[in-house]
Amino acid sequence: MDVDPEEIVTVEMCWDNGGWMPNLYSRNITRRQLTHLLTKLDELADATDEAQERTA
Repeated sequence: MDVDPEEIVTVEMCWDNGGWMPNLYSRNITRRQLTHLLTKLDELADATDEAQERTA
């Protein structure tokens, strides 16, 4: 399967933000940017898990 890293995709994220701004975030980004975003989110999740383990 040939995937173009410059292909545009739409990313939608929804989160609880306490009601101070819209909780749906939608942007058009390239697949390359999506890969970077997913990597960063994975790193943040790992850091959160490690911090929770230290405080447990």
